[in-house]
Amino acid sequence: YDLRFPELPRRLALEGAEILVVPAEWPKPREEHWRALLRARAIENQLFVVAANCCGVQGKLDFFGSSLIIDPKGELLAEGGYEQCEICADLDFELMENWRQAIPCFADRKPEYY
Repeated sequence: YDLRFPELPRRLALEGAEILVVPAEWPKPREEHWRALLRARAIENQLFVVAANCCGVQGKLDFFGSSLIIDPKGELLAEGGYEQCEICADLDFELMENWRQAIPCFADRKPEYY
């Protein structure tokens, strides 16, 4: 649920975070929200997102899994399915630094205006 609030990931990124780790229990039918919000957090903060979601039925809730690893450009590096699994990906921190230099969104922020 916290994924819906962009303020915490932004604060972490401004303090130097390079990876946002998101453990979650997102049930069906909100899979597209899960995907969109994770990609948004990666893109807007120019960092890697490693997100693990529950899968299977627990009580009255049915979870869709779909754990993801996303790079700072919002590209999908690894994806889990609907069953329990492990995913992995190489995180290219040089890519992240080059991307941050190419699009210096942190330096271009004007928080005094909002």
